[in-house]
Amino acid sequence: MSRFGLSRRLALAAAASITLLAPALGQAQTVLKMAHIYIPGNIWYETAEAYAKAVEARTAGKVKIQIAHSGSTGDWPQAIEALKIGTNDIVLQSVGTLDRYGIIAGIEAYPYLVRDVDHFKKVYYGPMGGQLYDEIAAKTQFRIIGAGYRGARHLSSNKKVEKVEDLKGVKLRVPPLKMYRMTWEFLGASPTPMGIAELFTSLQNGVVDGQENPLEVLEQQKYYEVQKYLIETGHVMGAMTWIFHEPKFKALPADVQKVLKEEGDKVMLAATDRMVKMEADYKTRMQAKGMTFIKVDTGPFQARLKPMAKEFPELSGWVEKIQAIR
Repeated sequence: MSRFGLSRRLALAAAASITLLAPALGQAQTVLKMAHIYIPGNIWYETAEAYAKAVEARTAGKVKIQIAHSGSTGDWPQAIEALKIGTNDIVLQSVGTLDRYGIIAGIEAYPYLVRDVDHFKKVYYGPMGGQLYDEIAAKTQFRIIGAGYRGARHLSSNKKVEKVEDLKGVKLRVPPLKMYRMTWEFLGASPTPMGIAELFTSLQNGVVDGQENPLEVLEQQKYYEVQKYLIETGHVMGAMTWIFHEPKFKALPADVQKVLKEEGDKVMLAATDRMVKMEADYKTRMQAKGMTFIKVDTGPFQARLKPMAKEFPELSGWVEKIQAIR
């Protein structure tokens, strides 16, 4: 071996020994990689930034969250898959996005389950929330923390919908999740699972007639440019959350888990209160841009959806317990 090669090996060994000694000396920094699809100026982009700052401040810099935003490392299904292989540590997305791993997570998107924001907080931040999150972790191997009200999901369409019967034959883009697809099938529409990246052009070109999302998404994606009507169905009061891979989360020191949980809850509650105020502003701005808002009687919508419960027998007990919370 040359003297240069030997020197290089010794240098690498010395560096490794310093790395191994650092935890023992209390000098190691835990760096967690977060991914999300939200762009600067969006409430969830800002919520992620707030979480990272809160965790770093609470731990005096010993835990740092690095954020890949705007889908720079992939869309949300790719980001969640990356949790399992360790290239992501945290993903900011809705609870229901985990239903492909276990239908229990799909309860977040169960139609007309959460009644209002007060009920939302009681469900996710009361004893029921802890039980639900533990069940999701057991069934999916993903640990979720916090619940941020992301606004009620409404239908937008280029076809006028004033009653549930008007949905017959309407081609709707839905997220690629079983709960959303079946909801609109029971309501009589023709749902098409599709990624959000191709939705604007699909609406523009008439591939689909409409879509359903919170008002925040409609404004962010400028769907008011390619949609005439906003039908106020309010069929889901969705919850954004911090998603971790359960085995890796449990491997973190207990004090780090505690900080991530407590600060995650605080930031999501703050985002909930902020979103409540923002929903009215979204509506005003989109009306100014030409969208017509239509108020509908949701009773017939709910009646059409009652038989859907038979399709999800594993959720029936949870649905009943959530509905009973007052």
